[in-house]
Amino acid sequence: MRVAPKIHLVASGNIGFSLSDVYDCNVWLIDTGDGLAMFDSGAGRDIASIFSEMTTCGLDPADLKYIFLTHGHADHSGGVAPILQHLSHSITLFAGAEAAARMQSHDETRISLDTARRYGVYPDSYRWEGATINHVLTDDAVTHIGNATIRLLETPGHSADHCSYLVTLDGKTALVSGDALFAGGTVFLQDIPDCSVTATLASVRRLAGLSFDIFLPGHGAFALKDGARHAQRAATFANRGLAPPNMGG
Repeated sequence: MRVAPKIHLVASGNIGFSLSDVYDCNVWLIDTGDGLAMFDSGAGRDIASIFSEMTTCGLDPADLKYIFLTHGHADHSGGVAPILQHLSHSITLFAGAEAAARMQSHDETRISLDTARRYGVYPDSYRWEGATINHVLTDDAVTHIGNATIRLLETPGHSADHCSYLVTLDGKTALVSGDALFAGGTVFLQDIPDCSVTATLASVRRLAGLSFDIFLPGHGAFALKDGARHAQRAATFANRGLAPPNMGG
């Protein structure tokens, strides 16, 4: 699904647009002018649907060169290993330090997959693989690829390893928020060991201080204009010491 010039949504599960596997997050693809950059990778159960959607959008999977991860949860990172196995060319992987450590541990408990299975989020048959991250990014690190400038922002709260990305391309700025923020200023707090209300509020305040046009969250609706209003609404709660409404609540 082409959503804006050079920006495509190539996967989205049940908490979204049902383009691909039910467990997939929103997977965003940006044409940098020097290859395609993917933000998150879905759960990995049906990457054929992702490649099919790319083809429908007129994009060649052979042009996929980069994957940026927001965090290690399986619905966002589970597609990395099968994508790497499927494509014959190399992919450069980017992530924040804690997400990289979790990916490289290949340990399902470090991404709370054991807890998610216990709550019935994933079937017992679901398996996740980690991967080696090529570029471990620090907070505020800026990566230049083609015509795109990509800035990593540490935004813990939903999980301790969570990061977002501020992408500037052709005079427009987009926030890829992962699970740090959703449409309507909602967040996603859940019963896992490293989910923090305090950190979530701090991350919301940080995002509300940014200027961006396009809002590309990890699930649900996106915005192509005045995207910052979603962060600003969340901040109206955070600035009073309150958690914003929980997604789906």
